[in-house]
Amino acid sequence: MRVHVEWGERALDDPSPVAIIVDCLSFSSALSVACARGAEVYPFGLRDGAHRFADRMQLQIVGKRKAKGLSLSPPSLNGLSAGDRIVLPSPNGSHLTMFAKQETIFCGALRNAQVVAKAVAKLGEDVIIVAAGERWQKDNSLRPAFEDWIAAGAIASYFDETAELSAETKLAKASFTSIANDIGAELADCVSGQELIQRGFIEDVEWASALNASDVAPHLVREDRTYAEIGLSAEDVPAKEILDMKICRYVAD
Repeated sequence: MRVHVEWGERALDDPSPVAIIVDCLSFSSALSVACARGAEVYPFGLRDGAHRFADRMQLQIVGKRKAKGLSLSPPSLNGLSAGDRIVLPSPNGSHLTMFAKQETIFCGALRNAQVVAKAVAKLGEDVIIVAAGERWQKDNSLRPAFEDWIAAGAIASYFDETAELSAETKLAKASFTSIANDIGAELADCVSGQELIQRGFIEDVEWASALNASDVAPHLVREDRTYAEIGLSAEDVPAKEILDMKICRYVAD
């Protein structure tokens, strides 16, 4: 099996049959917490369509980060229970999930790096690790993000010597290894970590830094219905092509 790392939405054009989506701060970390509690998580972009999707599916939609209530903040989801069904919108990891066409899709972070790598390794198929990155406010273009690169490298580090690592994957692995003994401090010092800390969400950074704290590997399940079949329109989804795709949700592996 070959393991490659790439950035952003276009990385999902890779022909590998397996994809791992990485959005460490905070979709992937929040998802690992929700799935560990037994919840089913429906991804969606941060648009009005997410609310219409939740209404049509009779799901609870997660709000923005705030003092109380469910949000992208990982600790806020620790009170979920088995059987809970939520929509977890985010502009990066959740958004990218809707474009994924690979046969098998996992979502990984530092919190579950080892278990995700082991779940994928059992398949023995080529895999693309997709570092979601962030967005520049000026033009919404991709901003490569330290935390996603490091988390991708962490996942790569748990594949054994039988896996063929691309040059990019080797570099991501080396980057992770170089800071593995001080992940918390490094994540807190990166741009995305500083943004969260300045907004009062230092706990989010701490939870995201907890290497292998979770033994759950969220994987994507597709339903029989498409987004169009439940009444969504091109105004509700990130791209028209999504309308004909099957509704997807993450569950614990």
